[in-house]
Amino acid sequence: MKPAILVRWIIEGLLILAVGWGLVGCDRGPGPPGATVAPSSPPAAAALPAVSPTPVAVHSPSPSPAPTVAPTAAPRPVSPAPPAAATPIATPTPQLTEAPPPSPTPSPPPPQATPVPTSSPVPVTIPAPRAADVRVAGNRTAPDFPNKITFVIEGASALAVKSIFLEYGTNKRSLSSEATRVEPQYGRETRINTSYSWEMKKTYSIPPGARIWWQWHITDAAGGTYTTPRQSVYWEDSRFSWQVWASAGMDMYYLNQPATLMKDLTAGLEANLARLKLRLDIPTERKPRVYVYNDSEQVKSAFLFPQQWTGAVAFPDHNIVLAAVNANNLDWAKTSLAHEITHLRVGEAVFGPFGHLPTWLNEGLAEYVEGEMPSYLREILNQAIKDGKLISVRSLGGNFPADSSQAYLAYAESNSLVTYLVDNYGWEKMQQLLEVFTDGSTNDNALKKVYGFDIDGLEKQWKTRLGAP
Repeated sequence: MKPAILVRWIIEGLLILAVGWGLVGCDRGPGPPGATVAPSSPPAAAALPAVSPTPVAVHSPSPSPAPTVAPTAAPRPVSPAPPAAATPIATPTPQLTEAPPPSPTPSPPPPQATPVPTSSPVPVTIPAPRAADVRVAGNRTAPDFPNKITFVIEGASALAVKSIFLEYGTNKRSLSSEATRVEPQYGRETRINTSYSWEMKKTYSIPPGARIWWQWHITDAAGGTYTTPRQSVYWEDSRFSWQVWASAGMDMYYLNQPATLMKDLTAGLEANLARLKLRLDIPTERKPRVYVYNDSEQVKSAFLFPQQWTGAVAFPDHNIVLAAVNANNLDWAKTSLAHEITHLRVGEAVFGPFGHLPTWLNEGLAEYVEGEMPSYLREILNQAIKDGKLISVRSLGGNFPADSSQAYLAYAESNSLVTYLVDNYGWEKMQQLLEVFTDGSTNDNALKKVYGFDIDGLEKQWKTRLGAP
């Protein structure tokens, strides 16, 4: 083989390898996304003698260590380069570089809002409702004790009446204003003559001495309104003629009892109330009113729905007590009135949205004020201890039995329970217990907070003290 041909083959092979290895420019396709591909410059070719091109088989390089020669279907023609004596120099492959991210251009500041001049606000006057031209000739009540009270209004309106409403209520102690609003029958004319009867059998009964208030609301055909001033009246037991015995702590209304009896009654009553060593203040406007009847039948006829064994009864929401007193039961009256007035004072002490006492505590305090437990109650309690038939303390937290014998036992147990707490822990603890109930607490939690035991713990200690099984 001629040396010239051999040199030519070697040069062509080197050129083919250079193309495969990227040493000379070729189209390698697009670069990776976001990359900028710099164009390749053709390498400087070595000078070759002017020889006509001859097709040759080109061996492609293989990545394996032992290359395998694969013939190509069509050899790549190589154009002859101008003669030169220099040795071919490989041009380094250009590197792919990522285009640098564009520098953020600062946004121009938002345009400043031009303040709009504002004018001073113009006050708007809301006209008051037009007053109806109403002339009231009569505005009164007609009581029918203890069943109902009738409200009556009479008068005239300059324009025809469109509506009439009656609003009424009592001075009952309450956390919110309690009122009843009704629309009686009336004619749509200028003359006003209407009435409404509050029938207490259909709602609830109130005690003698309670204060009832009412007012009328009238609207005429043009929308004008008229409201009568609020008036009030005492719900008096008009079946009897009453006398008044006034003292610092209460007002006592009595019938035909001698003055000496009333003086003796009030002295004994104040002595018993002194046993209640609690800080209980009653506002002057809620001074108790005590109605002293001659016998229990008169007491039970003074209000609706009495219990059969009622001898004296308190209405704490009104601070009113009813009791039967005469010369034959004066000693009993002293204790019974002390009992009921204690309910009023304790009710004032715990008044609030959460101030609910268990019945055994409320009745027990009232029984305690009476003094030593009466012999008949002591016998009932001892018999129940002996027979193992004591009422559980939990059961005594609710309503007492309607049966008189069981009711007596409930009162005797309540007296004994409060006496146990006062004798062993003192009045200061009892004061704290009432305050916890006023703030809101369950029976168990209140006892735990003050005494360290719950209802079951109290019952266990109390029964141990009594020697009960």
